[in-house]
Amino acid sequence: MYEMLKKLAVRPEPYSLMTIKDLWTRPHIARQMLACHLDQDNYLASRPIAVIEEIVDWLDGELSLAGKRICDLGCGPGLYSKRLAQRGADVTGVDFSTTAIAYAESRVSPTDSGLGYLVADYLTDELPGQLDVVTLIYYDYCALSPVDRRALLQRIRGMLKPGGNLVLDVLSDNVVAQIAAQLVIEERLMGGFWAESDYVGIHRTWVYQDQALSLDHYAIVEPSDHWEILNWMQYFSSQRLVRELEEAGYSIRSLTGTLTGEALTKDSGEIAVIAET
Repeated sequence: MYEMLKKLAVRPEPYSLMTIKDLWTRPHIARQMLACHLDQDNYLASRPIAVIEEIVDWLDGELSLAGKRICDLGCGPGLYSKRLAQRGADVTGVDFSTTAIAYAESRVSPTDSGLGYLVADYLTDELPGQLDVVTLIYYDYCALSPVDRRALLQRIRGMLKPGGNLVLDVLSDNVVAQIAAQLVIEERLMGGFWAESDYVGIHRTWVYQDQALSLDHYAIVEPSDHWEILNWMQYFSSQRLVRELEEAGYSIRSLTGTLTGEALTKDSGEIAVIAET
């Protein structure tokens, strides 16, 4: 535990410590994350259903989804996947959370003939190919290291047909200016989110303003265990996002302020892109 607490005392080098899977695969936290996905008043894991439906409406208008083969990466409990399939697309949702995929599969109805799910790590596991569209929605791209972002963009290019489209959204670098460094120590931090038993939670937020990067570092100390979660978040200018995509061989089809098609402005809190191979 000493080594874990020592790490909280010193700002780590960007991406020097990674625990990206633990947030979604530790059983208790996975159940909590599923509940956050489904809670219409909680934006921690997903958007409200009404907004998701607006996004699918907009994507349908832009990409004519009927008959398209789509892979929804980081699909969680299938909130986007199911609605994409309802537009006539053949959709595979991919996530490494068995809890989220189990919920998604339980909601597949007999009329969802073009909808299926796959438990997989989209950075390393085998994924579908010959696709028309790949989606990576709700800032998944922001949580990846630069190395993993480059690798994922190349993987997705290999999954798409020529002329296929990648849809993703990121947080704008306007947002990082609103984040403050902090240190919080609480019994049962976040109301029992991190463990079923008693625990003390430590939450330290580091801000790397010059790199448009933040880190939420959690240390959880239970009576008989201790562990940590590091949640890195990269924020983007439109120029940086476009550069990363173009360097990976994509061209930009559209660049907007949201995935509902709102115009991108200098004050936008997010950036949405449709890129083409």
